[in-house]
Amino acid sequence: MMLRETIVDTALNRLSRHFGHRLIIRPPATAAELAELEHIVGPLPRDLTILLSTCNGLRVDAEGPDADLYLWSIHDIERAICEPPGPPILTDLVPLRGDLMGDFDCLVMGAAPAHGAIVRWNAWAPGAELVASCFGSYFDCWTRFLTETFDREGRPVVEATPVFTTEFTSTHDPDFRTICGNEALRRWLRQVDRACASGADFE
Repeated sequence: MMLRETIVDTALNRLSRHFGHRLIIRPPATAAELAELEHIVGPLPRDLTILLSTCNGLRVDAEGPDADLYLWSIHDIERAICEPPGPPILTDLVPLRGDLMGDFDCLVMGAAPAHGAIVRWNAWAPGAELVASCFGSYFDCWTRFLTETFDREGRPVVEATPVFTTEFTSTHDPDFRTICGNEALRRWLRQVDRACASGADFE
């Protein structure tokens, strides 16, 4: 039987081919590390489990904002949840990447309408927004962004420093626009913003 390459495998190979030694990959997470994270946040989506079982965090050595070049390890995720340097992470959000004092890209867990999607959330300001329909699409879009906006030496291919935005993901995630049109999701994002503005936890 032929084994099909997953979207995570394809995205990792894309990064490796483009950046070579500039791609820095951590060793795979152990079963115990994965179990500990799931004990804290709940069952992880398959694509995220595949990634963490392949590499427990990675970064690209390039000339851009650190938050855009680094995907967190399990340790980073747990530290952001359990020992945040600022306001606590809202319930049902699992941060995967970002600036500890600013924007986080978070996996949505729990019973939220956006369950399984990725949202961008800032603990200090309203404006939560959908980034991708699921982790697999998010990781695919992020690796495309890096390989399309940085050359093989890690230099931006445009004058302005490139930033990974929803404008990029919306054009590469086939389910993005459908999910954006979900009224229940839009109401949920407004609730997230209100919780942020009031400093309250959110469920």
